[in-house]
Amino acid sequence: MDWERIAGNWQHYKRSVRQRWGRITEEELDLIGGRRAQLAAHIQELYGISRDAAQMQLESWQGVQRDVQTEA
Repeated sequence: MDWERIAGNWQHYKRSVRQRWGRITEEELDLIGGRRAQLAAHIQELYGISRDAAQMQLESWQGVQRDVQTEA
């Protein structure tokens, strides 16, 4: 899934982010606001991993996300 869709539906996807990276708080996710680079940097900082490792984790997570079902 492309990041624009995730950012556009951030309120939905941030729940999945919290499931994957539980150290990130709801408030931090609100501040990140769907910006991919900031999320990757925050993952790197919180988990003490390299930039590349954070990017790889984020790409893996992004790859399994599905579109939000719109209500008719």
